[in-house]
Amino acid sequence: MSTSQVTAVLYQLQMIDLELDRVTAEKQSISTSLQGSATLRKLRAECDTAQQQLLAGQQAQKDAEWSLEDTSQRLGNQERRLYSGSIQNGKELQMLQQEVQNLRAQQNRQEERLLEVMDTAESLMETAQRKAVALQEAEEHWKQENAILQTRREQAEARFQQLQRQRQSLSSKVEEAMLKRYETMRRTKQGRAVSKVDQNSCQWCRVILTPSEMQQVRISPELQTCTNCGRILYYER
Repeated sequence: MSTSQVTAVLYQLQMIDLELDRVTAEKQSISTSLQGSATLRKLRAECDTAQQQLLAGQQAQKDAEWSLEDTSQRLGNQERRLYSGSIQNGKELQMLQQEVQNLRAQQNRQEERLLEVMDTAESLMETAQRKAVALQEAEEHWKQENAILQTRREQAEARFQQLQRQRQSLSSKVEEAMLKRYETMRRTKQGRAVSKVDQNSCQWCRVILTPSEMQQVRISPELQTCTNCGRILYYER
């Protein structure tokens, strides 16, 4: 195989490797996306928090209702005693009147407290419902997105396997030492070991080749590299 043929194969190999790099990055991106949407995870966490707060608010309302009911029952019992006429002792009657007064004040405070916790529970209910709707919409969107990502992953994997076969076929045409040199240069030169000669200049760094250098690129039995960027020069005949 002539030098020009070798550089042609290396250039084709580089095109395949660059596409492999792109497909590999795409596969990684898809795999990351398939792990779940950050927005969806955030909405799930917010929905869970809203539900927990709602449950706490509803429990606070129940506690307030039970406390008010207990106070109301005690007040009713004491009021019946007070107005039954069964208590004749003045001191005992005075103490009972004071207790009824205290229970009424307590009942008023508990009624105000109940109204407050009811308002809070209602607000928490609205928030929880709003979060649940947003989460449901996000879940539906994620199902559609997930299906698309699965298809893209399958396509990317098929493309990756195809490129691997093409690379293996091309690599077999190049001597092992030359292939290692190419692969080493690719690792140190941003994935581009070969630069095409375009209008008498290195396509990568745009340095213009002298007439003598151009002549060497065309006819030399040895691989020629750019004096500026060091990449293998490929001249398309």
